[in-house]
Amino acid sequence: MNERVYYFVKSYDEDLPKPPAESFSQILNETYLHPFDWSARTTRKSYWWSVLTNFIIAILAIVVGFYAFNEGLNPGIRVIDAVVAIAIYVWVFLAGLGQMIRRLHDVGYSGYWYWATFTGYGTMFMFYLALQPSVQHKVKWGKYLFSDQDYPEGGAKSNVPIPTIGQILKEHFFDCFKWDARSTRTSFWVGTAISQVIMTIGVFACYLLAFMLLAPFSVIEFDSGDAKVIGVIFITFIIFFIAAAIWAFLAQLGHTVRRLHDAGFNGGWWWLGVIPYVGQLLLAFLLFHPTVQNEVKWDKYLFEPEDRIR
Repeated sequence: MNERVYYFVKSYDEDLPKPPAESFSQILNETYLHPFDWSARTTRKSYWWSVLTNFIIAILAIVVGFYAFNEGLNPGIRVIDAVVAIAIYVWVFLAGLGQMIRRLHDVGYSGYWYWATFTGYGTMFMFYLALQPSVQHKVKWGKYLFSDQDYPEGGAKSNVPIPTIGQILKEHFFDCFKWDARSTRTSFWVGTAISQVIMTIGVFACYLLAFMLLAPFSVIEFDSGDAKVIGVIFITFIIFFIAAAIWAFLAQLGHTVRRLHDAGFNGGWWWLGVIPYVGQLLLAFLLFHPTVQNEVKWDKYLFEPEDRIR
């Protein structure tokens, strides 16, 4: 099996069959005439060609829509032109949806992962998966639409441990400085999501408290003593919030370093995130990598084997 460390896009295992080569006409047929054939898979080449053609067709639909609603250019029956433009948009969306679901199947993920595109990191993860090569074994969601090529059964069952929620919370928030270890993808992303939810609630609570403390000044006159008490309370809360933000940063830093170790990378790759514009995306790609099955020099998890779910 191919266990070589890769950075952003995995290479194919030369010892296993590669995905079938589709012609451009087959790609168009698959994309636009089979939008609802979701129990199948599609190659990386087919998916990205369909993304390009969908983009071109969408641009043409924009032109049609502009023509339809411009009285100077189109004094005729604008409703029909508008309906044509909307129909094109809908069909392009359905074609793209079908291709995305089949592409997820092709890399070994359920089509339900499509819903992740409604979150920031989820969109990055979908982009990451769309760039990865086809898994070179059978998947439970069917075959390619234009090939009867057979594949071997899936590899050995994963031995990656799955920690409990309690273990994830302990690792994320209370093991901030234990960097000489590794952390599973599940642990990292669940811990990150919980941390972001807590910080969002904290920011909202800070704004709410500020409003509750300062709004009365606009309608009621307070004496200097009351103002000092309110000021002390507000400053205390701000100090607490800053301390919590620092703790959250250190917790995220430690978990990120351990996740990089688990993917076979040195923790120094964290500095990718400071590169403007693309740094966070590049770092996310490394954090999306699955656990490497071969040994790494940080080869230990922070929870005991007997306490794992699996």
